This record gives sequence, structure tokens and C-alpha cells, in this order.
Amino acid sequence: MLISETTIDVRYPDCDRMGIVHHSVYAIWYEIARMDFFAKMGFSFSDADALGINPPMVDLHMQYRSPVTYPGQVTVKTSIVSYAPKKLELRYETWYNGNIVAEATTFHIWTGPDMKSFNMEENLPEIYEKIKAAAE
Repeated sequence: MLISETTIDVRYPDCDRMGIVHHSVYAIWYEIARMDFFAKMGFSFSDADALGINPPMVDLHMQYRSPVTYPGQVTVKTSIVSYAPKKLELRYETWYNGNIVAEATTFHIWTGPDMKSFNMEENLPEIYEKIKAAAE
């Protein structure tokens, strides 16, 4: 199973008045980690974009455990929870100072150039094999 680890700097403007990273920043971190995961899987976002393929997110669930503050770095560990020819679910663990500070899952539907549902197994079997390999 592929578990991608993405290190991200905590920026001062990511923090609220209390000096804690604002909850909205986590979704951005997960997007960065997702792009890194896809690149490590062998199907980067630029590869997908060139083919007109997109995995739009249709659901995001997050649970916060403890705050992140500036300065520092977080590491986001990304892996596949489940997959099928037309969908993908990813899991994220956000680590800070050696502890898990948040967990999340995102659910994606594959779409083609027409922005309609796209069957990866039928249309891009070599990419679907990469997804399967990353999940196992």
C-alpha cells in the first residue's frame, strides 16, 4: 500500500488571532498532499489535466484532535481507503510534533473531458492498475 508523506511548512498567515492554524487551511494541506500522492503513484495532476481527467472532491470529513501553531511543519500521510472504476476515497493523517493532530477522508468521482462520470478501468486501464497497486 502506498502511503505518501508530504511535509508542509506552517505559515504565519495560516493562523487565526489566537496563533492557531485556521481550520480552513487543512483542506488546502490535503489538496497539496493529494497532488503529491498522485505524483508518487505515477499519475500526476498535470498528467490527468493533459488527458482532461479530473477527480473532483464531493465529500470531505475532518476530525481535529489538537491545534497546530506557527512556526513549524506538518506531515500529511495520504493513502487510499477504497477505489472503484468511477470513484476514489483517500485518507489523511496530519502529524505535528510527533502526534496525529487531525484525520480526514475525501471522496472523489472521476470525470472526463465532458465533466461527466468517467470509468477509469475501461478508458485508462494502465492508470487504473496504478490506483489498484497503490491501494494494495
